Amino acid sequence: MPKWLKMVLGTVGAIAIALVWAIAATLMGAPSMLITVGAVAIGAASCSYLGQSSS
Repeated sequence: MPKWLKMVLGTVGAIAIALVWAIAATLMGAPSMLITVGAVAIGAASCSYLGQSSS
């Protein structure tokens, strides 16, 4: 699989996971700061994993 395709799929996957997290946290009544921090952490972890696995 080409590297650019891995990055695109990884980015789309990270966005999808962050959206699921945001919806779940909103339904549980979490504060917006927790939702934001969680989404950023998920995105950062996904990008870090992609960077390591593509090497």
